[in-house]
Amino acid sequence: MGRDLFDWLTGFPFAVTWVCRTAEQTEQFEEVFVKKQRRAIKYGLGDENTTRFRTVNTIITSDMEKLTHCDLVLETITEDIECKRTLFHKLQQILPETCVIASNTSSIPPDTLFKGLSNQKNCVGLHFFFPVALKNFVEINTAENTSKQAISTVENFLNRTERFYLKLSGNDQFIINRLFLKMQAGCCRLIQEDLMDIREIDVLVKENLFPVGIFEFFDYVGNDVMLQSVRNYLAYEKDPDFYLPMIKMLEQKVKEGKLGKKTKTGFYDYPVKKISSKDLGVSTKREKILQQIIHWYLDGVFDVLQRKICSRKELEFLVKEYMAVEQSPFDLAMKNGYKS
Repeated sequence: MGRDLFDWLTGFPFAVTWVCRTAEQTEQFEEVFVKKQRRAIKYGLGDENTTRFRTVNTIITSDMEKLTHCDLVLETITEDIECKRTLFHKLQQILPETCVIASNTSSIPPDTLFKGLSNQKNCVGLHFFFPVALKNFVEINTAENTSKQAISTVENFLNRTERFYLKLSGNDQFIINRLFLKMQAGCCRLIQEDLMDIREIDVLVKENLFPVGIFEFFDYVGNDVMLQSVRNYLAYEKDPDFYLPMIKMLEQKVKEGKLGKKTKTGFYDYPVKKISSKDLGVSTKREKILQQIIHWYLDGVFDVLQRKICSRKELEFLVKEYMAVEQSPFDLAMKNGYKS
């Protein structure tokens, strides 16, 4: 995510400093950045003034001391609370008092994450979605001690980059990922109950709902990342037992080292041979199970709507943007006679 955010940010007139983990990474990414600027000039993708600005105002380094001039720092390291806390303690010794620290955490509650820091008022969750350039929405997840000034800083930043955002607190945090959680957990229960296999469920979902299947999505995100996120999300859910089969399935994959696409094996072995419902044969239960999956999905959608986290129009936009679909969840609800 760090590299993706960096590539996106250098498209704006900001002074950007990217702190890498090692000097070797720094050298590698600097070389890539310089080549990219040269290609932009060569193929007419940018003018010389823009390239000059980017070159002068972009720093790629492994030295955190280079962040002392920043007014906003975006943290994008691994989804590990202790690693993040260690980093934040180091940052607060370096950064100016007015600098806002924004964590891209996708699941760790900000109040838990920033606990014990002396500059909690300047800390906030700022959750981008991958790929950043194509996903035009961000979650601002605020902690109890996050100041109005810190929130204003990130809002101004997002407005300058023309990002749509939701400002979330308490039980509403990370709501975009959690919106689909019941559907994902339900599909794992179908596996547990031996009603369908993984391929059947994913084909059913892809042919009727989304361009990616449930278990393909897990593999794409990384089963280790999914596991940690789901564990964190349970603190927000009313019926945590419903999600236990999903946790057990993810735990097993992680134990086996099958983390998904990044290890070339997860719920699937990669590369995956494409299949359709025609390859799976006739099934009388398929339509009934599809209706159940749709119901779980719409439960998540209408839960967000009923809690007035955002407007109906905003929610429709978020679902379409997140899942890259044209079909409105509300049209789907009407078509299927859904009642919340």
